[in-house]
Amino acid sequence: MKIHHIVNSYSDKAGGAENIVRMIHLHLKKNDIQSSIFGLLNSNNEIDGGETANLNSPYNLRAFLSVVRYCEKNVEKDDILHSHLFPSNFFCSVIKILGLTKATLVTTEHSTNNRRRGKLWGKIIDTITYQACNHIISISIGVKNQLISWIPKVKSKVKVIKNGCDLKYSSPIIRKKNNKTIKLISVGALKEAKNYSMTIKSINEIRNLNFVWYIAGDGILKEKLTKQVNDLRLNNKIFFLGQIKPIWQLLEKSDIFIMTSKWEGFGMAAVEAMNSSLPIIASNINGLNEIVDTKPPCALLVDPIDKIDIAKKIERLILSHKLRMRLGSTAYYKSKNFDKSLMLSSYLDFYNSLNNTLN
Repeated sequence: MKIHHIVNSYSDKAGGAENIVRMIHLHLKKNDIQSSIFGLLNSNNEIDGGETANLNSPYNLRAFLSVVRYCEKNVEKDDILHSHLFPSNFFCSVIKILGLTKATLVTTEHSTNNRRRGKLWGKIIDTITYQACNHIISISIGVKNQLISWIPKVKSKVKVIKNGCDLKYSSPIIRKKNNKTIKLISVGALKEAKNYSMTIKSINEIRNLNFVWYIAGDGILKEKLTKQVNDLRLNNKIFFLGQIKPIWQLLEKSDIFIMTSKWEGFGMAAVEAMNSSLPIIASNINGLNEIVDTKPPCALLVDPIDKIDIAKKIERLILSHKLRMRLGSTAYYKSKNFDKSLMLSSYLDFYNSLNNTLN
């Protein structure tokens, strides 16, 4: 048995899903399980067992044909074809439907939302994608529930393996009371899902408080968000730092973590903030709330489309060192539930169970 990961990109500069794929692949190889990873897009990151089609876009016929060629050349009937992200997962499903591979098809669902949901054409494409799969892994309970709600027929195929990440700290960080400027931090791409525009409006509501907000990330909305900050004259409050890796030093120097996303499959950045003993302002949305809001909670939950709610919760944390310390301590201990070793062990058990079935 060999596991073949098919993904749009496996660059370590891409998103959380791509980094999860890299982690799984390298863990399998470390445990002497045959694994390869095939990316559609250009990647400057070499990885043992990695191959790329070197394309500029995954949304074309060349991308589909590159996956066909890879499967014809490399994938045997007793192998596992594991796809991640659209359109890679769609291509693999079409290949399975056409009978171009007899391998067991697995896909991982990484998000609670996408552009296809709620649209007829999207229903057709996603039905093709998921019904062709033998197994579907969801990275959170919220992701599972949203997928089943969208495509009910796949319910019996879905298994939850929660994401995990590297955890830096082996003990909680104790932050002394800060009588100076409170530091807020957000980490994530400057894109619609992260809801930065609404949070900027919330910051404007409490601009007279003594704080600054640092945003670590880059993306297509940078120019628009920068203009919004300038128009509101919040240049002394909000600072765009660009993409920063590793993020740990910045988290350690911060006081409050903000994640007011419109949707999240999981919330890897939130787990890193939790491990840094940071109290969280988090959207009450599927995927994210199950990480931060299990008893006892380590976050103040907000309605992501209510700027006043967001503002009031941020204000509450800014003004209460005691609350920050309580939530931050809880956050640290909760983060241990999302150590990458737990996730990787679950994937290893899953693949071994498939291997036993095949044999």
